[in-house]
Amino acid sequence: MVYISCLLHGLPFDPVAAAILMLVVFAVYNLNRKTDEDEDAINHTERYAFTKEYEVVLFRSAVGAYVIALCLSGIQGLGSLFVTTVPLVAGIVYSVPLFPARFGFRRLKEVPLMKSLVVALSWAFPPALLPVCHAGLPASAATGIVGIFFFFLVFINTVVFDIRDVEGDLASGVKTLPTIIGPKRTLLLLTAINVTVGGVLVLAAGLLPGFHPVLLLAAGIGYVQGYLLCFHQLVKEKLLFELLADGQFILLGVTLYLLTLAVPCPPI
Repeated sequence: MVYISCLLHGLPFDPVAAAILMLVVFAVYNLNRKTDEDEDAINHTERYAFTKEYEVVLFRSAVGAYVIALCLSGIQGLGSLFVTTVPLVAGIVYSVPLFPARFGFRRLKEVPLMKSLVVALSWAFPPALLPVCHAGLPASAATGIVGIFFFFLVFINTVVFDIRDVEGDLASGVKTLPTIIGPKRTLLLLTAINVTVGGVLVLAAGLLPGFHPVLLLAAGIGYVQGYLLCFHQLVKEKLLFELLADGQFILLGVTLYLLTLAVPCPPI
């Protein structure tokens, strides 16, 4: 994600931003395994057994990783530090019961769609802004395009996993879009969002220098549409499904890197 963000901003690759984001992803993922134990016990029994067996090691590693990420970002400046804290704050507000019972919910994760929105915001914000903060530049049109692109790809990805986990969510009382309107309608809605928002982003990317942004965004939208159309076939192969869905930014980054090698004058 950082590599994609840097290229769309016209900046050289930022290894510090990449390291910060990798540490944050590792930390938040493992901390979420603790807060999502009820759902994992139903939807992912093997993962649940593993995380329970090594929960102390994973928890300490997660905390240590986030501390290192905060230290690295603090060296870069207050802007970088603020951006790095966003996933942590969002994760706390999302998973911890902070609200009184009279609200009808104790955690934001109990509010329909909040899970997908919070996760998407948390993972769109840092990679879009860290390279800009580290370069000492103001946010630009490219920042907005990158942020929206990441937001909707992560949002769709999160809802797709909710479709896969719909039985466990129903059993544990978690309200998600698929449990409310059903998996079929959810897939149709995601397709409409992907095509509509993706089309607007591709057109907007035409305003940026070079043709790499247009090709990258078009490839991203096409990739997402591919696994939406093939969802019912892919979900039968659990490992392949997770690799294709969770690894979308890695595959897009590799594709973009190969593209810049093939073109004599990349826009960075």
